[in-house]
Amino acid sequence: MTTNRRSFLKASAVTAAAAATAGLATACTTERRDDASRAGGTLDGPLLDATAQVVLPKELGATGIASAVAAFRAWVAGYEPAAEEMHGYGDQSINYTPAHPAPHWNAQLQQMDALARKRHGTGFAQLDAARREALVRGQLAGLKGGEHMPGVLGAPHVALALLAHWAGSPAATDFVYGAQIGKDTCRTLATVTAAPAKVTA
Repeated sequence: MTTNRRSFLKASAVTAAAAATAGLATACTTERRDDASRAGGTLDGPLLDATAQVVLPKELGATGIASAVAAFRAWVAGYEPAAEEMHGYGDQSINYTPAHPAPHWNAQLQQMDALARKRHGTGFAQLDAARREALVRGQLAGLKGGEHMPGVLGAPHVALALLAHWAGSPAATDFVYGAQIGKDTCRTLATVTAAPAKVTA
């Protein structure tokens, strides 16, 4: 949300990547359950797009922002509430993922839309970028933990959840370091020792 996003992301990417983002697919994992437990709803498309345009780094460009939003939507669609979380070797405690976040996040999107209509006479998605950013900042200002980069499920607001999801992604790591690192993705033995290729504009 500022012009100095690269410095911010370099400081927070490690934290975001290490945060517990239960339900997020990891390297080489392709098998997922496909049952009614994953049906938690979807997020309002236009409102989420409008939020992404003022939350994600502008340097990503329209294509990069659209890709980040699509990945976040896919994560929401594939989220499994009450799924057993990963645990360490020998750890006897079993934890489960919380309820589906989509209803709460949709309520936050609708709240921003309602505030925009009340204050400016038009919907959130129709506001200019400056007013949208100011409205999002106002929503985050009073939230506990809103000043830190949380894990996706620990985000107190959908805007932070979207940013955290992108910041912990392979695409974000590549963006920050300007190289095709491919974090959390499989690499063949033939390429594992090779230096990552530079990202070209």
